[in-house]
Formats: sequence, C-alpha cells, structure tokens
Amino acid sequence: MITLRADLHTHTISSGHAYGSAKEMIEAAAERGLDLIALTDHAPAMPGSCQILHFSNLRAIPRRIGGVAVLRGVEANVLDRHGTLDLPDRILRRLDWVIASLHDNVLYPEPGTSYTDLYLALAENPQIDMIGHPDSPNFPFDAERVIPALGANGKIVELNSYHALGLGPENEANARRIVELCARHGVSIAVNSDAHSPWQVGATAPAVAMLEAMDFPESLILNASADRVLDYVRSRRPGFGEH
Repeated sequence: MITLRADLHTHTISSGHAYGSAKEMIEAAAERGLDLIALTDHAPAMPGSCQILHFSNLRAIPRRIGGVAVLRGVEANVLDRHGTLDLPDRILRRLDWVIASLHDNVLYPEPGTSYTDLYLALAENPQIDMIGHPDSPNFPFDAERVIPALGANGKIVELNSYHALGLGPENEANARRIVELCARHGVSIAVNSDAHSPWQVGATAPAVAMLEAMDFPESLILNASADRVLDYVRSRRPGFGEH
C-alpha cells in the first residue's frame, strides 16, 4: 500500500486563481496528516499570478509550521521551445523546490509539433527539480528519449493526480505510459495534488490507486517519505535550511 507523506505541488491565493492563504494550505496539510508541503505558486508569466518580489521574499515563511515542513518553491512557466523559464536563475537558486511546466496559456501549442527537444533542454537545466504534469496531449514528446534523460539528470517526474486523471483519457493514457517508463528506467516520480484550495491538499487518491494497480515500486516515489524529499533537496542545494 502506497502512503504519501508530502504534497509537492500546491498553489496559494498569490497565484491569482487559487483560494487559500499560505497559512491555510499548510494547516490543511497538517489536517491531512502530511509531514511536508511545497508552496509552488505560478511564476509571473501566468496571467494574474504574482511577480518576482513574491519569490524573492519567500524566506518570510518559516521552514516548519505546526509540525509540517515547508518548502519555498515555484511552478515556473516554460516560455519557448528552448526551455526558457520565467524567473531568472538568481531567484531560482534561492528557492527550495522548482517545478517547470508547460501551460497552454503561456506557451501556445503548435499542432503537429514534437516537444521532445524542449523537454530534453529542461532535463539539462540545473535549476529544475521536477517536471510538472508532462501528460498533456497539447505538448507531445518522445517519452522513450525524454524519460531516461530526465532520470540521468536527477529530475523528478510528476504524476499530477488532477491533471493526469481528471482531464480526460488522453492525459491518463500519456501518464500511464510515462509512469511505466519511469519504472523501467528507475526514474523517480512525485505524486501531487496540484491543489488550488485548502480542500484539495493531498487529494491524490486516484493517482495512488493507479500506481498500486501497476505495482509501481514505492522506492521510486519521492514523496512517499518526507525525509526522502528533504534528502533530495539537500543533495541539490547544499545551503538548504540556512535561512
């Protein structure tokens, strides 16, 4: 049985289209019995989201609140086919947890186009920790090439419960294929809610059920253990926890 101890993709009211404060999201994590939460508001290119000052001042949020460890993070937007992100490296280096995601209201999909080279560029970016919801049919890529490259570069591949299992059969089929390849190549994943309100924190049951039915190895699920998450962060950010 798979039990998750952390939610590594959540949004506060600062994202502009979410509905809980940082305090409310952290309290919801505690109520769900989670040991860790990452606050990952949308970066500035997302319409209506917060600006760079928000991310440069995240140290105002304590690293532990009410028994819940807190990672200060971002869901950065991919801006172009080269994998450019919408926050500068000087800000990304100060954060604990960086998700890179393709959103169709920031990077407009081009029908008939492969995004393999874009994902390979993301694999090479040392600032990125996790690839967000890569199951979108709007941004197809050669998973046989991309998943091993992500693993070789230490990236975590997200299984986003809402995105993969709540947006239609194409997303689900893509997510299953990606997860199968992660298991085959020993690439770690994280199973997250993409919560946009306190009521959604930790809402990952459909994704967990899918993984259990597939006999996915628990050892490859980063957020099955908060200590596993923190060890990963420390390995990538030697100064983690100093501020």
